[in-house]
Amino acid sequence: MNLMTPYIRLLKYPASTLLVSIVMLSGCASLPAGPDPDGDRRALQRALAGQDCAAAQEAVDGLARHDSPGDGVARARLETAFLCLVSDMPDSAYEQSRRFIQAFPAHPDLDYGFYLRAMARYGSWKALHAEGEMPPEPRQDIALARESFILFRELVQRFPDSRYRDEVAAYLMALREGMAAAEIRQARSQLAQGNPRQALARAEYVREHFGGTQALAGALAVMVEAHEALGQSDAAGRARRQLEIRFPDSLTP
Repeated sequence: MNLMTPYIRLLKYPASTLLVSIVMLSGCASLPAGPDPDGDRRALQRALAGQDCAAAQEAVDGLARHDSPGDGVARARLETAFLCLVSDMPDSAYEQSRRFIQAFPAHPDLDYGFYLRAMARYGSWKALHAEGEMPPEPRQDIALARESFILFRELVQRFPDSRYRDEVAAYLMALREGMAAAEIRQARSQLAQGNPRQALARAEYVREHFGGTQALAGALAVMVEAHEALGQSDAAGRARRQLEIRFPDSLTP
């Protein structure tokens, strides 16, 4: 299943109709980029028509080498980043959007480049949580979610009037929930390894910084177990009462 399918409708580049027009054509993207700008453009068109992320990357890199920097290369970077994103190749999408941002810092659609870059990292994070897979390693999970969060926040801060601003809030909420859940998985792992103090510190961190997330119940439960393991019965009782009041259904008989 395409991990980015729920978000495709949000990824629009109104300044370009290249991808929209040529994906309706039949074709194959098996030929490499040509040795000249015209050959690179034709190769890019074939790659986009064939929805071939790898071929599109090769073509746009050739175009950037042989053609003078300009709107054509900028548009090609954005179109390729979009294609790679919806093709479940978020790392490639990230690289193309990053190179667009680096090469065209004054482009009128710079905010779209920032948006694609953040979405690419979000796609990489979502891929860690693919349906049917085991939960990812917490540190990798947290690091990737945090990077994506920072990139979305940078988009909002740098482009407060961007048309993509209103779409960011849902992603930030999902990332906060994900980071908090990963912290709780790490805390439970520390409990299982006989490190209740570390688990307690992590659970308290979640309570302080992610209090509005669903992971708060898990944080309080870890605090109960950690305090009990440390022989701190009064503190364990206080944490248990908070858990009973706020999340009565979370306690097992």
